Amino acid sequence: MHVTLRSRLTVGLSTAAVVILTAACGGGSSTPAEAPATPAPAAEAPAAAPAAAPAGVIIPLEPKEGSSSGHIDLFRWQAVPGAESYVVKVTAVTDGRVLWESPALTATEAHLPNTIALEPEAYFWQVTASAGGKPVAETGAIRFLVTP
Repeated sequence: MHVTLRSRLTVGLSTAAVVILTAACGGGSSTPAEAPATPAPAAEAPAAAPAAAPAGVIIPLEPKEGSSSGHIDLFRWQAVPGAESYVVKVTAVTDGRVLWESPALTATEAHLPNTIALEPEAYFWQVTASAGGKPVAETGAIRFLVTP
């Protein structure tokens, strides 16, 4: 009602009719009530944005999680934008011993050296990408099995 009154008050000749109508309807005043200066507080504060993850994820390509073969010696992954180097680590599932850790690589694949022979058992491999000497992404542990 206040909005309607305000818009009709600006029309000119109809102003008197609106004032008379308002008074006749018990409004008592031709001046509309002012809106509160501050809006009512919201029922709930908006949720904060989730914190960004400190490190990214590298997508492993080969061997895939759960792979099984009599001979596994090639490890491949997708490149990470901005990564300067990658380190591959192969560990035994049974006792966590590190069988091989690569030097810093610029390629997105690594071959086990000929001096490393993986016995039939389960292993994990993982890759860590670095930039500026600091880790920026990793694969997590990917399990594979060397069969007899």
